Amino acid sequence: MLFALNLLQLVYVALLSPLLVGVLRKVEERLQSQVGPPILQPYYDLAKLFRKESLAPRSASPFFTLAPYLIFPLYLFLTLVLPIITAFPLTFGPVVDFVGGGLIFGAAATVKKLAALDSRSNYAHLGTSRSASIGALSEPIMVFIFIMLGVLSKTNNPYVINNVLQQSTSWYLSLLHWFVATAFFMILIIETGQLPIESHSTAELGMMDQAMPMEYSGPELALYQWGGYMKQFILMSVFLNVFTVPFWVPMEPHLAQVFAYMGVHLLKLLALVIVFALINTTVSKYKLYKNFDFLAVAFTLAFLASIALYTTGAGK
Repeated sequence: MLFALNLLQLVYVALLSPLLVGVLRKVEERLQSQVGPPILQPYYDLAKLFRKESLAPRSASPFFTLAPYLIFPLYLFLTLVLPIITAFPLTFGPVVDFVGGGLIFGAAATVKKLAALDSRSNYAHLGTSRSASIGALSEPIMVFIFIMLGVLSKTNNPYVINNVLQQSTSWYLSLLHWFVATAFFMILIIETGQLPIESHSTAELGMMDQAMPMEYSGPELALYQWGGYMKQFILMSVFLNVFTVPFWVPMEPHLAQVFAYMGVHLLKLLALVIVFALINTTVSKYKLYKNFDFLAVAFTLAFLASIALYTTGAGK
């Protein structure tokens, strides 16, 4: 049963992640009084790309073509080990903890950067350098956040953290928890390419993640984009299930509860998508050097979590 639920979770994330992006784009356009593309447009785009010819720069090595076929399975693996539709570990859940999951995310990001550099494209190099400079600061902050969650639950297992926050009102309402949750929300904005850090346009001043796959086409670009959709879906699910709204996630293997929560989880994701859409339509993009001020605030919040723990005895 646990193995079947694991596969169900993988299919759930893989199939619905493009829908989430479509809803985000649609809501943004409606907030700007525009019609915008259909909600299912990401599916149409992926289907079209899978039918197109694969092209690669002459100067690129075989690694450039291979990279999307490495990135996509890494994100698929993450769907198997994180609490997305259950709060009890599934078959592959014990394989990695939060730190291990962070390393897998980092491995996928590294492959993306190496492939972008291998393309020999100036725009891809530009996006890679910007992404690397921000990631060099955001990733240690994320590790710090995971450490503070480990202090809260005495473990780095995301399933245990969800259980602790579901069952302990004192921990859920503690300053430690909410400082960490706010800091992770700011990191989530960075990792999912939202404003004020990054824009969705292909304008030079807004390009980071958009620039890195610029030389891809055909099925490779489809896998690259689909992997990005899953990354966004997974990170948003972790933010909701572990950091902010851990309630109602099934803690016991009952099929009816799991299927019911899949609907609840989708509603939670849609609410977060609306928040992102409001941010993207009301906040201007930061200048590049201002991004580091944003990261400084995220680090300050994570650091305040440690101060709250050791000075107020949060959660005790």
